[in-house]
Amino acid sequence: MSMKTLDEIAIKHGTDKATEHPTGAHGYTPHYDRLFSPLRSKEVKVLEIGVGGGESIQTWLEYFPNALIYGVDIGKNTNPWNDTLSAAPAHERYTFIDGDQSKPEFWKTVTDTLDPFDIIIDDGGHFNDQIITTFCSLWFALKPGGLYCIEDLGVCYGVGTVFVRPGFPSHSDFLKTKLDEVIKDTHGIDWMCLSKELAILRKK
Repeated sequence: MSMKTLDEIAIKHGTDKATEHPTGAHGYTPHYDRLFSPLRSKEVKVLEIGVGGGESIQTWLEYFPNALIYGVDIGKNTNPWNDTLSAAPAHERYTFIDGDQSKPEFWKTVTDTLDPFDIIIDDGGHFNDQIITTFCSLWFALKPGGLYCIEDLGVCYGVGTVFVRPGFPSHSDFLKTKLDEVIKDTHGIDWMCLSKELAILRKK
């Protein structure tokens, strides 16, 4: 019997990362499957920012049967996947961390406590300051060969978008600086993959 694809698992758990979703599918899973499949059976560490109802957390737990999964969110105690009140975790391989991704001091507590990650996925608040602060705080906490994924980048477009706050470059301008680093071979980025609303960077 063949293993389920990431997209099949994602559809089953109801995450909008899939190619099908009742309120709008982003279609990230085929791209992720191509890049994540060599790691599927390994004992990887995955960090996702933006837990929501736990749909994608459940997806990663099923797709990576030997992985440790960490979820970060500023929203807490609304479901088992962002629960800080219960002594029992939602899953034995899952850890929820309550915190604000726009705060470097929060990320320092995370990186001081946990070993580096194999995959980091930013599906958090989507504001430019949040994305940039998170990347700058976590890039060094990604293992060599690790993958850093930023989702829902389409929010930076459109006149008067609320997702571009002053004092930080827009999402797309920030990523253009990362593209320059790839081309000039600086700051340890091996390659960068872009798709609709999605950027994936591989660390050297």
